[in-house]
Amino acid sequence: MKKEVPQGWAIGERGFRLTTEMSPLLYKYYYAPTTGKAMWEGFQRFKGFHIFDKAHVVMLTEERIIPKEVGIEILKALKQMEREGIQKVREELGGMYGGEAYVTKVLGPEIGGWVHCSRSSGDLVGVSYRVDARDAEIVVMKELIKIRETFLKRAEEHINTIMPGYSHLQHAEPITFAFYLLSWVHQFERDFERFQGAYKHTNISPAGCAILTTSDFPINRKRTQELLGFDDIYTNARDAIWTVDYLLELLGALMGTAGALGKLADDLEIWHTSEFSLIEQPDAFCGTSSIMPQKKNSLGTECVRGLNGDVIGNVMAFLAVTKGQSESGESWAMAPFYLYNAAESCLAALQIMEGIVRDLKVNKEIMKERAGMFWTQATTLANTMVREKKIPFRMAHQIVGGLVKMTYEEGKKPEDVTPEMVDKAAREFGSEPLHLDDDTIRKALDPPTIVASKKAIGGTAPERVKEDIASGLKRIKEDEKVVATLEAKLATAEKKLRAAIDRIIGEHRQ
Repeated sequence: MKKEVPQGWAIGERGFRLTTEMSPLLYKYYYAPTTGKAMWEGFQRFKGFHIFDKAHVVMLTEERIIPKEVGIEILKALKQMEREGIQKVREELGGMYGGEAYVTKVLGPEIGGWVHCSRSSGDLVGVSYRVDARDAEIVVMKELIKIRETFLKRAEEHINTIMPGYSHLQHAEPITFAFYLLSWVHQFERDFERFQGAYKHTNISPAGCAILTTSDFPINRKRTQELLGFDDIYTNARDAIWTVDYLLELLGALMGTAGALGKLADDLEIWHTSEFSLIEQPDAFCGTSSIMPQKKNSLGTECVRGLNGDVIGNVMAFLAVTKGQSESGESWAMAPFYLYNAAESCLAALQIMEGIVRDLKVNKEIMKERAGMFWTQATTLANTMVREKKIPFRMAHQIVGGLVKMTYEEGKKPEDVTPEMVDKAAREFGSEPLHLDDDTIRKALDPPTIVASKKAIGGTAPERVKEDIASGLKRIKEDEKVVATLEAKLATAEKKLRAAIDRIIGEHRQ
């Protein structure tokens, strides 16, 4: 009788060492990066070209630059294209000029030949890339809000979770896990502001600038701007067509966020090791070994670091492509594609990191134990000497340094320190004995007491951390309103464009 193969028996399957299904994000970006990560899934290819075609024809018709009956037929054809599938049709007909090609195909050159009147590839491409860029900015801003929500929720759970703070990977001073998480919340708040600023410079309309000098037709650039959802128009056509600084600004924001995530990934990967054991990363973002059954490899954090590298690579490629003379075609024909790759990689890194932190296990007892093992208390002990014995801080610093060296040489821990040991360290430094009492020393060496004592703004005291969490939650509400306002403006523009098309077509029916 054939035996059933148990779950987890085959290489790569889950079930014994790892019990949670692998995250689809981890599979896509770690195990299957060669499957064609050409465009980020939130990017609607040809969206900008298509809405510009519609808005441009509406404006041409309203301004009587083209015959009304021609405008009506073109708009009907573009609506028919939507029913057939914009991406499918435009891929078949050449993408950028797919609108004109489609209208010409279904209605003939006598109608299709009007589509491109008073327009060039310059503003057609310029509009499309700005539409893509602003969509990317909104998507990433929303993900930055989501990851902050997760970090703040976990921070609320760990206000009193004492752990060592590190400097140069050496134990520095005691902190809490909540305090650590909040440091990243502030980073992501600033990142949000950077994307918000990039959006401001992205959402400006080049429509009507043609390739360099606008048009001698009486076009209404403000009307096209309104229908496309842009906040303003470029007032110098050459600047509008040949500038790519708005993309550089966005790429810089993407690189900043991805870089921060890469550093965070390093921390969490180190803390996940057996030597640290401060946390355990969730199964969904880990993998095991095909030969070593004990392994729980932190693949999610590795993937985040790799995606950070991908963002940096695309930024460098963008800089290389745009370094030429100011009217070189690759600046707008090729460079924007690096944005799509960078945006996808940054977005994926945010989503993976949010999933890791949301479900990671925090080893509270180990954190607390480690916080007191390797002299995170040293600065507080030195400060105590300054306060109690009125000696200069540098002298106290040297005495405590000698005390630490003494404990390491004698195989003792901070908790073993006695008043006699403190006095011995003082004498070896050349000072008089300090005669600190045992109770004072115990308080100075207690990590929870040290954490609670840092009550200055920005400190580790629970009341400061709670205030910071409350401030972070308030900031999220404000930033949600920012995104909602941006999306509402774009939705309003979309409705106006739809209404304008329906009105033009409706007028013809009457």
